[in-house]
Amino acid sequence: MTENASIESIQIGRCTITESLIFVGEVIGGGTGGPGKVTKFVDFNRTAPLYFFKDNRSGSKRSGTCLWQLEADALYRIDNVAISSRNTDTFYVSTIGGQPKELSRDEFNAERARIWPLGAQLAAEAAAQFKIDEAARIEREAAEAERRRIEMEARQVETEALKEINAERAAEIAEKGQPVVDGLPELSGTPKQIAYALNIRAAYAEKHPDSPSLKKGTTAKYWIENYRSILFR
Repeated sequence: MTENASIESIQIGRCTITESLIFVGEVIGGGTGGPGKVTKFVDFNRTAPLYFFKDNRSGSKRSGTCLWQLEADALYRIDNVAISSRNTDTFYVSTIGGQPKELSRDEFNAERARIWPLGAQLAAEAAAQFKIDEAARIEREAAEAERRRIEMEARQVETEALKEINAERAAEIAEKGQPVVDGLPELSGTPKQIAYALNIRAAYAEKHPDSPSLKKGTTAKYWIENYRSILFR
């Protein structure tokens, strides 16, 4: 701006930024929207809230305006600005040269980058690193999901195979009686329960050969309810 250039007020929504850089924010919707929220950018990614210096709202805060004093040569994001009797929006404002000017979001970001080039560079580097980290995280999660899928399929195969073995063993137990295992008690229960429990107890005994449970558990139900997960470890 030249020294003789006049400063003009601007409208943003239903609100005004005056020639003296005063933002006049309006309350709408019986207090549900407005009068605004003013944030000043002090670096590319650092902001500071700006508080109104005058409250012209009614006692119930359902109507009226609030006033903020903006500074020259600054960038502002103003949220909760009334654009109709019911709706609000966010506006981006430059006061470079002392003249208030509404900017699009892209124009605002370009102006931030022009004023704070180092901050823009650091933000770009951080964004690039975030993309790399996010891609690595997604890859890890996909690999873990695939591992779990394979593990689940393998477990299903094991389960089906175990069902077949148990069915054959249950039929044998029903016909010939329960096989004797040296040093371990016979188990009570149905042939199917006993066949299943014997598999569980055998797997448990392999990992815990000196456990008192081996002689304590005398029912198929005991082994099925307490130790069946050992077959899938």
